[in-house]
Amino acid sequence: MWFRTLVLVLVGIVVFLSCSNNSTEHSADGESVIHEADNFEKGKVLTRTVCKADTTQSYALYLPANYSSKEKYPVIYAFDPHASGLEPVSRYERLAEKYNYIIVGSNNSKNGTSWEESQMIAGKLFADVSTRLSIDLQRVYLIGFSGGARVANTLTIFNGGINSVICCGAASPVATITNPRNNYCYLGIAGNEDFNYIEMKRYDMVGLAGHNVKHSLITFNGKHEWPDQSIMDEGFWWFELNEMRKDSSKKDSKRIEEHTSPLMKELETYYTNKNTIEAYFLSRKIINFYDGLIDLTRCYEILKTVQNSKEVDAFLNAEQQAWKDEERLKQEYVNAIQTKDLKWWKQDIAALNQKIKTGKDKEKVLVYKRVRSFLSLVAYMQTSNALNQRVYDAAEHFSEVYVLVDPDNSESHYLKASVAAIKGDVKEANVSLQKAINSGFTDGARLQGDAVFNTFKNTAEFNELLKKIPAK
Repeated sequence: MWFRTLVLVLVGIVVFLSCSNNSTEHSADGESVIHEADNFEKGKVLTRTVCKADTTQSYALYLPANYSSKEKYPVIYAFDPHASGLEPVSRYERLAEKYNYIIVGSNNSKNGTSWEESQMIAGKLFADVSTRLSIDLQRVYLIGFSGGARVANTLTIFNGGINSVICCGAASPVATITNPRNNYCYLGIAGNEDFNYIEMKRYDMVGLAGHNVKHSLITFNGKHEWPDQSIMDEGFWWFELNEMRKDSSKKDSKRIEEHTSPLMKELETYYTNKNTIEAYFLSRKIINFYDGLIDLTRCYEILKTVQNSKEVDAFLNAEQQAWKDEERLKQEYVNAIQTKDLKWWKQDIAALNQKIKTGKDKEKVLVYKRVRSFLSLVAYMQTSNALNQRVYDAAEHFSEVYVLVDPDNSESHYLKASVAAIKGDVKEANVSLQKAINSGFTDGARLQGDAVFNTFKNTAEFNELLKKIPAK
């Protein structure tokens, strides 16, 4: 198949470029020797490092404070859906320091990019970092969020030089894979209000079933977003554990004990108090994380007992039904956005919000929240597409729905302002832009450069709005 001909970018490209880059030479045993020619600042987030071979490509970078070209460092390449390498690097710089990792965030990879272009972007990123920094090619990791997670997962599946991947908020690969590799580790992370939550659960439970891939899933209370440091800390620890499994000489029993002791106590408490569901999920997590590193006999005993219980069986069946209900609701809303008028939407969204506010069944409330989050995405896409196609009446309708569904999202107000500006309604455009700013809009450069606002950019009202946008 075509993908069998792919060159391992972490090996082939690195070897090619290292021959022509005077910042790298090779020792007698063939190991790359990295010099300090670039003199990157250590212990500080660097927003934009330009690739030497292609100045249109750049990345955010964090080097541990003790970085030295005389040592080899694990490296994490991060992919954000909006080409903001700074987002993951700045979020996780403290974790990179804690675990002594290099972290790199692509400023070019983004949603809407073809798989072929994504490979090119990744190849140039990997090559530039590998020839300018001292990395351990046996410890190359990828992380990604949303569309960036899909790219990261696909790159990992195709590329034998990548050790492990963490996918946040999405997982399904962006390219067709008929013969995926099995010698890597996968960790999924998803908020329980994420519209891709079901996808993440199914990928972990079904998509990876039958494959010899070490995998697990972490869920947290949150939406479709990069997880915070406390959650991603478990991801970095997952990288460490997989390295210990691969190389027993690196096993750190003391650190493992510090992590597992409270987990085992928590598990015993759940089991003793007959918190069956909690015991089921925690025992599975401990096994997934620490298989091959500690004695898991007690975990397996508890798991065997609880997984056959009526409580767990009922919970899993109810979860499957909730997934079906959620998918049905999503499809109904996809159809409705094309057919229902604004009056219907006002009534329906009010009813949906009321169910979320007063619902007693926690799992159903989460379903409604995920559906609402999904609907926000649908309304955004419909509004954007209508604007791009210059179907302005449709764009106006979709933007109204978008604001109803997600009134706290600055993008919903920004797009509504765009429609108003195109239609010549300066007053409404100003009002909506003010609401966008109140909701957290900070991209002044985008507003200044947006041609739809050209007709009133020189007005006092517009200039006042620009002054209200907080500096990034």
